[in-house]
Amino acid sequence: MMSSLSTKDLGDVRKFLGMRVELNSDGYLLSQQISIEDLLQQHGLADANGVCGPIGEECNEAEVPPPVAIEIEYWRRVAVRDFQSLVGTLLWIACCTRPDTNFAVHKEATRQTHQPS
Repeated sequence: MMSSLSTKDLGDVRKFLGMRVELNSDGYLLSQQISIEDLLQQHGLADANGVCGPIGEECNEAEVPPPVAIEIEYWRRVAVRDFQSLVGTLLWIACCTRPDTNFAVHKEATRQTHQPS
């Protein structure tokens, strides 16, 4: 099959499906830092401060107070389709290079996708 395809050796992969790929002595290192920064810029969150916020399976949102609103008017203007796109991108990032965020992203995705507030 490969003999019938015309191929060109472009060297080691550096970027693939939005991920930066680096080869080191232990194997490959995947990073989506640029994709994450672009996502933050696109949604007006480039100046947001990061926080450590672990979430566990025992989290029961009925017991958790609603989050503090950040620019309520901004979020009211966000269309459902835009929010769904944001959640889809976060799921992609979580699945590819940030499995530590997978549970939190999935939990918010299933709770908020159809009715973002």
